[in-house]
Amino acid sequence: MTRSSFQRVPGLWHGVFWALGRAGGSGGISRPRLAWRALVSSIARPKAMRRWMSVTYEMQSRGLVEDMQTEYLRAVRPYVHRGTDVTDRVVQLIDHVDWLESAFKPASLRLLASGQPVVLVELPAPRGCDYMRLQLQRAEPQSREGELLLTLTVQRAPEVQSVARPVDAAVLAFSRFRIDGVPCLVIGGVRGQRHPVLRLSAVEISQALAGWKPPVLMVRVAQELARYWGLSLVGLDPSSHQLQGWTYQLSKRYREASMRIYSSYDALWEHFKAKKGPPGWMIVPLDSDEKLEATALSPEKRDRQTRRADFWIRTRNLLRLQARELLLRPGLDARLGRATQSMAPDTVAGEAEFGFQNSEDLVPSRVLETGPASLQ
Repeated sequence: MTRSSFQRVPGLWHGVFWALGRAGGSGGISRPRLAWRALVSSIARPKAMRRWMSVTYEMQSRGLVEDMQTEYLRAVRPYVHRGTDVTDRVVQLIDHVDWLESAFKPASLRLLASGQPVVLVELPAPRGCDYMRLQLQRAEPQSREGELLLTLTVQRAPEVQSVARPVDAAVLAFSRFRIDGVPCLVIGGVRGQRHPVLRLSAVEISQALAGWKPPVLMVRVAQELARYWGLSLVGLDPSSHQLQGWTYQLSKRYREASMRIYSSYDALWEHFKAKKGPPGWMIVPLDSDEKLEATALSPEKRDRQTRRADFWIRTRNLLRLQARELLLRPGLDARLGRATQSMAPDTVAGEAEFGFQNSEDLVPSRVLETGPASLQ
């Protein structure tokens, strides 16, 4: 669909027809169910859906999205947090969209809008590989876990694999929205490799990352990004995962999947000493004591500890250096750099916090400018 397809904001019934066409792929939800969700959302929450329709129309008219249909259906598809209804989802999505222009420099934002990745760090490529990168990219519209993906992407060298293709060795899905009024980088999912054929072995990944476990490394990078953007870091409580809902628990396959997800997330948050936060969320500290100093008595273990610490320190320094070229810090420069002008006051009171350093959100959201009433 081209930008000139609509001369005015489409009506809500367009969304139902888009769902019937299953725009953007199924994403694990059938066409009838997607259409039913679009119909119910349009009838039960017309104000929220009209608001989201106008935002997606604006994004398309300004070239920030290429396909308005798939963007609109993000609000219709279920979110990974099973306590999120359509109105909550619309608020989260608008909040995230507003934040994008204050978090990325224009060149980076154009890459994301065109579906291209923004390379954060070029890591030393392991033997037999062309490159290994940490990069950000927009999630597929049917993604349930977040609107942005932080990926660890590796590509083998042509002499090793004749038709070399990038492999996502680890992925962290996240969004940015407010939880109880606090601007947060919200981790909705952390996963490993999913492709059935294009894969790296566990030994290859461990050697490439100097012994770091991919999920742990990805959360450490998320900590750095949250600190740079002045956000609190929050992760999904596995007990609130969508597969924990009673309808999914009726299926043995879903029960087993939910148990695996619960155990892996529980172990990850325990590793970072995350604490219970607002319902369904875990508060992840921005600083982690990984005990990177070489303290082992064995020379072999001391050498492993040293290599592991050196890998993270180099990665962190590269990330901080590159962030200045690609990302925006919250502040006056971010406000003036926005393409959408805000009518909010020039000063914003400091936000509440979840028990660690306060992070002021100096870029008001158009969600909060609509007034105190909820989007019903």
